[in-house]
Amino acid sequence: MNKTAKLGIMSAAAVVLLVLPHLFTMDYYMHIFVMSEIYAVLAMSLALIVGFSGQVSMGHAAFYGIGAYVSAILSTRLGMSFWVNFWISGLAAGLISYLTGRLVLRLRGHVLAITTAFFCVLVNVIMVNWIPVTNGPMGIVGIPRPSPINLFGLKIVFETRMHYYYLGLLFVAASAWFLYRITTSRLGDNLIGVRENEELAKSLGIDTMRNKVFAFTVGGAFAGLAGSFYAHYILFISPVTFTIGESINVLVMVIFGGMSTLLGPVFGAILLSILPEFLRMAGALRLIIYGISLICFIIWLPQGVWGSLKNWWINKKNSDSAAG
Repeated sequence: MNKTAKLGIMSAAAVVLLVLPHLFTMDYYMHIFVMSEIYAVLAMSLALIVGFSGQVSMGHAAFYGIGAYVSAILSTRLGMSFWVNFWISGLAAGLISYLTGRLVLRLRGHVLAITTAFFCVLVNVIMVNWIPVTNGPMGIVGIPRPSPINLFGLKIVFETRMHYYYLGLLFVAASAWFLYRITTSRLGDNLIGVRENEELAKSLGIDTMRNKVFAFTVGGAFAGLAGSFYAHYILFISPVTFTIGESINVLVMVIFGGMSTLLGPVFGAILLSILPEFLRMAGALRLIIYGISLICFIIWLPQGVWGSLKNWWINKKNSDSAAG
């Protein structure tokens, strides 16, 4: 696909995303769109860890929750603005993910997956039992909305879901750009080398531990940013949101969309945020249909939706070239 075609597709996608809230104006649809944006950032950040560096993490919801709680506590108890808390939450989640990564990333495979899962459970237990700070199972209420901002003389007040949608769209675009710059740089090549063959990467002079910790830290930091956005969107948080089940949910989104890309997890996040809502009409059979659908996708599209489509396009292009 040449640059002109890519630019045309990207421009068309941008137009669709910008007009989407005007086509689906109900709060119900807007809520699904905003949550899809939050999950898109979570899925992309986890893809950096799982898809590019090859480290299976099942503790991503822990960093998501850390970001949410840091932002909520700073805003409700210290009266700090979301625009400051947002960055502090990312730094806090990034610092904890760095310290965690230094401890656990010497492990590999299923042992690493189980260890990160236990870490997620540990963080959730702290959220439930550290009542003076987290308010325990009751959660934190009264989280303020982002304060109004002036943009080219236009005052934007975040009172409707549409405003959150456009803010989330900017968040997703900035996250995708930043992570794309990493994955297409020398750092990205090093991460792929670690994923493919860690021993060979070491023999080529790549500091594998440093690269794995780097991916784990950046992924955790973006999960913390997503947590801050979630807290100031829902205006209430509790430990029930940040469980091991949420980590598995995000991991499924990454696998479903395609692990070795950034666009794939975005597709996975959008599809798996919308699909369960469409299946509500099935009533009690909803979860069964949802589970069977995921199994079928994993069997027939093992590289994920986007990865399989990408391979199909490459094979078609090669066959057309050979025929020509």
